[in-house]
Amino acid sequence: MQKDHISQLRHVSRKLIRELGMLSLNEAQKTPPHWHALIEISKESGITISKLGHVLLLSTSAMSRIVNGLIKHEFVTFQEGNDRREKYLSLTDKGQLELETIDEFSNSKIKGAFEFLSEEDQNQIIDSIQKYGEALEKSRSLREQVKIFTLSTSRKVRKQIIRMIETIQKDEFLLPIQSDINAGVLKAEEEFYYNNSYNFWYAVDNNGTVIGSIGLKKLDMCSAEIKKFFVDQRYRGKGVAQKLLKTLLKSAAKHQFNDLYLGTVDIFKAAIRFYEKNGFSRIPEHQLPQGFIKCPVDTVFFKGSIESLLKSDRVFVR
Repeated sequence: MQKDHISQLRHVSRKLIRELGMLSLNEAQKTPPHWHALIEISKESGITISKLGHVLLLSTSAMSRIVNGLIKHEFVTFQEGNDRREKYLSLTDKGQLELETIDEFSNSKIKGAFEFLSEEDQNQIIDSIQKYGEALEKSRSLREQVKIFTLSTSRKVRKQIIRMIETIQKDEFLLPIQSDINAGVLKAEEEFYYNNSYNFWYAVDNNGTVIGSIGLKKLDMCSAEIKKFFVDQRYRGKGVAQKLLKTLLKSAAKHQFNDLYLGTVDIFKAAIRFYEKNGFSRIPEHQLPQGFIKCPVDTVFFKGSIESLLKSDRVFVR
């Protein structure tokens, strides 16, 4: 997908939210989750909070706060099940009136817009939005299926990680790498085991196939190096790299490192943009710490402080 298509779609999506009146809900002390919860409860009387959260893609704790607000305003009532922690929800008469207000508000917006569209245009819009919604759902499901694991002693897994890395290096980018350049993964105890833990992680898809990796090599008491950070081409732009980096940053903070360093290749354009967006800064080679062993193919180097990277991570992971 072209970059300008993404920008256009984001622009149109924001305009839809504004024109549908979503931003004005807060003025009435209501929110989109407030409305969506009422709609879903009306569709399935007796729905539980956990199931409602699953439908609305919200955590159980967030969903509980929303439901408690609806109960407080007497829009929703509940019955306790055998497990008192679970509540079975249904609309009150007041909640039904609120739902009618929602329907009237939303229907008027859509009817007003449809007056400017032919029946063919209307059908096309409905079909396109439905396809877009399904695509978003598939993308989210794909991200949720990806799991991150800490490296084990399994030689089979380590070889799978190396094959994934070498496919990217040799087949995709045609890098002139030596056969032992990734041997550190097989000898992880030498580079990635310290403080009683392996500091190397890999991602797998729902079939158990290795699709990404990242390692944290200790340089000294205050700094560490990011190594073997790769993601299968099919899973780039789908949050896998962000999950791996987030896992590494948590570990780096736990080990009380202050700074992270890494080297990469100038043809890895997407990777370079990723590092910059996540708070890393380019540095010249001579500013690398003494313990940093430069990979023969690396030409671009980055540094980031753990404190700033964690702040950037909280902002950028969405």
